[in-house]
Amino acid sequence: MSKKSIRAKRVSNYELFFDLSLVLAIGQLTGAMHLEEITVSSILAFVISNMTLLMVWVNEVFYYEKYGDSRRIDIFTVIALMFFLGNMALNFRMDFTSLYAGSPIVVSFNLLLIASYGVIALQYFLKGRVLGFNRDMKVNMGLMGIYILSLLPAVLGWLDIGLLSLAIYLLPIILPRFANHFFYKGVETKTNFPHAVERSQLVTILTFGETVIAIISNYPITENLYQGALLFLGMALMFMFYMNQTFLAIDHHRPVNVSLLFYSHILIFVGINFFTVGVEFLADHHHAETGFYMFLIGVPLFYIGTLFTTIYNHELYRMRPEYFVVFALGLALFIGASLLIGAHVLYLSLLLIAFFWTMSRYYMKLRRKIRENQNIPHPDPTQNHRDFA
Repeated sequence: MSKKSIRAKRVSNYELFFDLSLVLAIGQLTGAMHLEEITVSSILAFVISNMTLLMVWVNEVFYYEKYGDSRRIDIFTVIALMFFLGNMALNFRMDFTSLYAGSPIVVSFNLLLIASYGVIALQYFLKGRVLGFNRDMKVNMGLMGIYILSLLPAVLGWLDIGLLSLAIYLLPIILPRFANHFFYKGVETKTNFPHAVERSQLVTILTFGETVIAIISNYPITENLYQGALLFLGMALMFMFYMNQTFLAIDHHRPVNVSLLFYSHILIFVGINFFTVGVEFLADHHHAETGFYMFLIGVPLFYIGTLFTTIYNHELYRMRPEYFVVFALGLALFIGASLLIGAHVLYLSLLLIAFFWTMSRYYMKLRRKIRENQNIPHPDPTQNHRDFA
């Protein structure tokens, strides 16, 4: 177990309230992929849109982890951010023909994205006036300023949304790594890891919420008893695999850098949304083939992202190379079997169930074997020691 631990910072009700805007945004994001023709450009736009949405959320999480305490400045600014983010989501488009320079969609989307980053910068500024400005506050205000300036050409109609210009939206993912290298060397992290894990789990749950809606609405039990039930079970086993790792295996009270946790959740977030769109397309025989490939993209992304979080495991449950070989072999078999099956929902559902059930059972037995080798008693099933407060 870790030698040093930190107490979890409680997730505030206002953070949960803010997440409601993310619920709307995820629905708008997956809905925007319902095009007559899916191209490489539209898939790339979908990936970038996922990242853009999630990075606004991540930057707000970072602020609340370090400085949020539900004073009036936190309450009113998070409500404003919620309003801007929700409206920004109404402008998601994956068809590049409508994203020319100066188009209303391009201007509106980027203006609202600027407003979102502006609110987060304002939060750091207002909290700095109360607590005193430190290096971290100044760095984050500077990063928000760079993101805002990079978006101004699109707002002013000087830039259309093409493949090259999409790189602008990757800055919130790339620049913090440089900031960590140049400005945070030898500086103790201010982020609260238990809070970060809980927030990551919550956003994953919200993302799965859209998948639940997609399966139930496209495969109602009155019309698709077997397909709907089996696909739903496969999705549930995906979620259980994720929770087995992030709830049971991760050491929630380690004072560590949270960067990789959020990078892992980019893959998880994008993967679930690809899976959701794939499920919807598979229900329509005109787009079933496209849905199959989106399904085939989504599941591995989610699976790999979940495995990346094993870096934060309890010392007892640290992953060894041979364990990853088994997980990689399982994924290879899943992909190979999927390609043989093709766009057949019933068989894909059975494969999804078999894959995540097998990998979860392997993981649980692996942890049990580790405890036995170390002469550590197994948890008492009659008691519940899972309170991370």
